[in-house]
Amino acid sequence: MDQTFSAIVPAPLRCVQAALADLRSYQHWLDMVDEVEVADSAQGDPGPAYFVTLIAKLGPFARRKRLRMVRTESGPEGATFERREIDGRDHSPWVLGAKATGRPTTVAMRLAYGGSLWSDALGSVLEAQVNGAVDALASYAVAHHGSDIAPPQ
Repeated sequence: MDQTFSAIVPAPLRCVQAALADLRSYQHWLDMVDEVEVADSAQGDPGPAYFVTLIAKLGPFARRKRLRMVRTESGPEGATFERREIDGRDHSPWVLGAKATGRPTTVAMRLAYGGSLWSDALGSVLEAQVNGAVDALASYAVAHHGSDIAPPQ
């Protein structure tokens, strides 16, 4: 599964970009991210590491998955986080990337999963959650990064 979703977010661009660059913020506005904790960095990690608990709810059923993810790309528009476990075993890849651009602020979010266990359920869950996350992201970005906005010149 490899899906990208786009949505217009009613918040200032720089506020949204700051929220997208910090994986810890995702638990506050994206329902499938249940919890994020800072993890110790390992040799070769290109950026900060996190333990992320994902949850996919389908009716009365829920599936949880805990991953170690590392920020692998970071720029002014947003960031990409990839699964990087350090237990020596092979794991299915997970990639979560989000970037905000333009006026109005437009967010493109990509979720890629290389396994088969979650893929059928994950696509429909993610699409519904991205639509629901727009207002939550806007509120979070303004509340937590509103002071990051430079005054007009």
